[in-house]
Formats: sequence, C-alpha cells, structure tokens
Amino acid sequence: MTTSSHSLRNLDSKKNLFRQSLQNLAQKKFSKFPSYPSNSWVSRLPFSIDNENIWFVSQLVCPVVLRNRMRGEELRLCRCSSHSIPHVTDLEFDILISNQLSSPEQITVVCVYDFSSAEGGALKEIEELYARKNRTRNMPCLQGRLDSFRLLKYNISTSDEFTDHAGSLLVFRHNVAPGMFLMYIQGKLLFANYVLNGYSTSAKDLQKQIVKTRNDYHLGYHLPNDFRVRYGQVMAPIPTVFPSSKFPSL
Repeated sequence: MTTSSHSLRNLDSKKNLFRQSLQNLAQKKFSKFPSYPSNSWVSRLPFSIDNENIWFVSQLVCPVVLRNRMRGEELRLCRCSSHSIPHVTDLEFDILISNQLSSPEQITVVCVYDFSSAEGGALKEIEELYARKNRTRNMPCLQGRLDSFRLLKYNISTSDEFTDHAGSLLVFRHNVAPGMFLMYIQGKLLFANYVLNGYSTSAKDLQKQIVKTRNDYHLGYHLPNDFRVRYGQVMAPIPTVFPSSKFPSL
C-alpha cells in the first residue's frame, strides 16, 4: 500500500467518525425540523430558526462551515457568494455529498477543474446559472437545501490542501480530470463524464442531464463507489449503470 493510499484511508476513517457525530447532532436537533415544499419562502429567504440551529444546519450543507468545523475553527454561518459556486475540498467532500439535511432527491453536481483549465468556457456559463439561482439569497447553501440540484466546484490542484495526503481524492478514487462533471444523490455517484446530455457542457445540457440522472436514480441505478473513468470513452455517455442494491453507499 502506498503512503498516499494509506493517508486517504486514514482520512476516510476520520471522516466516518465525524460524519456519525454530525448525524447524531442532526437527529437530535432536527428530528422535528419542518419539511417545506420546494416553492416555499424558505427556499428563498433565511430560515426562521434560532442562530444555534442555523449553525448546525450550516455544518451539514455548507462546505466552508463544515471545513472549518472539521479543522477546529469557528465559522458559524454560511457566507458563501451568491454569484460564485462554492468550492469543496477532499477534507469535507464525502460528508457534504451525503446531503444530511437537503432534499432527499437533491442532485449534487461537482464541476471539476484545475488552474490550467482556469474558470472559463463551460464553467463560466454554469457559474452564471448558479448566480441566477441564488441572486436573492444571502446564505445560498442553507437556502438552497430544497432545490432540485446544487452546484459545487472541485479544484484538483488544491483539493488536498487541508489533508495529510498528497494529490486529489477524486483522481485517486475515480480518475477524474479537469472538465468533468460528477453527479450524486445521497452520496451515490450517478454520473461522471465530460459531456452532459450526450452533447455538450452547456448550462442547458447540464439541466437536461440532471433530469436524466434523476430518472436513472428512480430506476434504482448508480455507478459503483470505485468507478474509474476510462479516457478512451470520454466523449461518449457512460454506457453502463448498475443496480443500487449491488453496491453500498458511501
């Protein structure tokens, strides 16, 4: 076993313990937390709950608050930008995509890039989509928890910044590369590819792919946890999905 793979496994173990701690807190704090329809005022305005509860929600849905919590630092509320997609790093990745307090069928879309690919092209268009979705929000991670999908950015060049391993977790796990999109529901990987809807990487095709991905989920399909991209097939839709009962969730 390499040092890198050993460090990643240690990180997984630590995150599992922290995830269980947060799950226990969530069950205790939000067992009676109201469930609002997606078009409710709560999806557009700050939650009408006390500051302590907002902080606990932030730990489960905001990558910045969760990351600071895991590092032992204080940042009590989501203050993510309403016009720039939040970054997720290796440290909090698995906990965040589990969507402990989000809509049960919310799709988490992870946009992979690095410094060499910059943030132009398709990612710029998807940033604009994010800005349109969140233009009236001052705590977008909290206020978007009932949205049908959420957007996150993952920078391969810096994803390991707060960990004790060198190199990207998603490169190690899935062989991802800049320009790829990954889609998850409740921690299950349902899509990993360069193209959306089989055609392009536009925001319009992203939304079409989200619909298709949700339909696949309803049929009980998702990719295995150890799925790795094969670059000979990068410009074609991933041809095979697997029954969810065959593979454990993250």
